[in-house]
Formats: sequence, structure tokens, C-alpha cells
Amino acid sequence: MRSEETLVRSLVECWHDASGVARAREHVTSDYVHHTAMGDWSFDQWQAGMAWVDSVFADRAYTVQHVLVDGDRVAAYVRWVATRRSDGSRVEGAGAYHCRLEGGLVAEDWDVFAPMS
Repeated sequence: MRSEETLVRSLVECWHDASGVARAREHVTSDYVHHTAMGDWSFDQWQAGMAWVDSVFADRAYTVQHVLVDGDRVAAYVRWVATRRSDGSRVEGAGAYHCRLEGGLVAEDWDVFAPMS
């Protein structure tokens, strides 16, 4: 497995819970930028966004299905499952994660995820 693919898989595996999200900092550059429809976020802002996700969904699990590497750009197709905190129902979803690497770390990224159930 290429090191770029390993990095992205390791980063996505960090998203399962708050302690993992904190560990994600090890995988990004000091000037990391997360691009969103609401503007560009720092790591701390991304981490706060993930805290919101955790307030809505418990027992999250993310699985990288496919990874494509093109130079310093990496794309991944990700499936996820979770439990909706409001009613205890199981939710499944999928999404796309894209990033640009710099020095073996994620310098910036973009993603889009949606529930499928």
C-alpha cells in the first residue's frame, strides 16, 4: 500500500470518536485548511464541527472503500455507520474525501458526506 493511501486511511480511522478526532492533528500540517461550503476552517474549527457530528451520531464507524492517488492529491470513497442519538436508529451513509498532501501530511481537504438511511 502506498504511503499516501496509508495516511488517508489512518486519518479517516481517527474520525470515530472525540479522542480519535484529537489524534487526527498528527496527520495534518500546522497550517491545515478544511474547505467547507461555509468557508475555510482551521483544524480547531474542523474539530469543533466533528464535536457537533458526535452530538448527533453515536458509535460512528468510517470505512475507506477506495483510494485514488494522483501525485500530491488523494481521493477516497468512504462508507459510514452510526446511531442517531435522538431516536437510537441506525444510520448508514457514504461520502467522498479529497485532500492535498504536503511533506507526508494533509495540508488541505474537502469532503461531502450524506446519510443514505
